[in-house]
Amino acid sequence: MIWHVQNENFILDSTRIFMKAFHLLFFHGSFIFPECILIFGLILLLMIDSTSDQKDRPWFYSISATSLVISITALLFRWREEPRISFSGNFQTNNFNEIFQFLILLCSTLCIPLSVEYIECTEMAITEFLLFVLTATLGGMFLCGANDLITIFVAPECFSFCSYLLSGYTKRDVRSNEATMKYLLMGGASSSILVHGFSWLYGSSGGEIELQEIVNGLINTQMYNSSGISIALIFITVGIGFKLSPAPFHQWTPDVYEGVRNPLFRL
Repeated sequence: MIWHVQNENFILDSTRIFMKAFHLLFFHGSFIFPECILIFGLILLLMIDSTSDQKDRPWFYSISATSLVISITALLFRWREEPRISFSGNFQTNNFNEIFQFLILLCSTLCIPLSVEYIECTEMAITEFLLFVLTATLGGMFLCGANDLITIFVAPECFSFCSYLLSGYTKRDVRSNEATMKYLLMGGASSSILVHGFSWLYGSSGGEIELQEIVNGLINTQMYNSSGISIALIFITVGIGFKLSPAPFHQWTPDVYEGVRNPLFRL
């Protein structure tokens, strides 16, 4: 009897969560329409790869490039619209964010034709490579519009995980495996440091996660000059520094570049 009641409560809670997610996507889906195009491209790639017997490489390239071009077109049509905040304050759209989203989409679009020779040289699966590129692009686009600490943390992790996998794409190469291991360890350490800084910022602001609410919370609690904010800024700077690898956080970067360089140019 108790198990039956718990099962019913679980179903009700799951239904409420699903309906809330559907409500957010239905009423705020237009705000992330370029991102939705990339998600549709990812699903289409997975479906074709799982159902097709013959792996037609030009077909996969075309799907990826088309989804990126359509996403760029949708982004350009949204230009000069009024700044808006959606998804309960988690995501914001404005012209400044869209400039960086356009640059990310453009770089990913150029990456696909430039990677044809690399994929043929490594003789690795093409679908996984394109999935990693599109997912990393998706994470970068969500990061551009992030408006709260959770999105700011999750979006770079989506980008970072794909970068880890791409660095170890040539898994038969020992140096590629070494590069992936170093990248993964440094990425995990930097994420831990970053989220620790976010926790200090969250506590100092009185339990707020939205950026504007954090500023208001720091002013209301008179914590903007406290030592907690200094500690938070130090941890956040170090965490972001290890992810972006500027000096003096760049010691691990040459090893990763050495492991993922083109096999055509290896001695």
